[in-house]
Amino acid sequence: MSETEQPFTPVMDQAVPVVDKNTEEQELRKHARLSLRNDDAASDLALACDGVTVKLSKKSWWKTSQLGIANIKDFGLGGIGIVTSTPLEVGQEINVELNGLEMAVEIARTRPINSKLNFVGARWLSTDNKAIVAMISQIKPA
Repeated sequence: MSETEQPFTPVMDQAVPVVDKNTEEQELRKHARLSLRNDDAASDLALACDGVTVKLSKKSWWKTSQLGIANIKDFGLGGIGIVTSTPLEVGQEINVELNGLEMAVEIARTRPINSKLNFVGARWLSTDNKAIVAMISQIKPA
């Protein structure tokens, strides 16, 4: 490794557990979520520039439709939390694409941040932990 290169630290070692202080949502999850937020409490989610950008799409039997983009704010073995302006509904199944990898998710919850943005919680539809870990490995904060 050269003197200018920074050592790679796996994202799981960089992240911190997420607990919603108002609802204690962490307690309701099967898996812990890890935050990509630089400082969870200090900044408004609508203004946060941290996270990882992903593409959202929906597949039908004959074509794939691009829905929009989102920014991952937290993630775990159970799913991801994203911020997006794309209208999504609880129960809707969509695909998340990052660095050429694509995984299907089901929208589990959504809450408005402001008039244009929503925070969306989604669970991975795959039961293949290797595939989930492969996707999670692609999530590298800036």
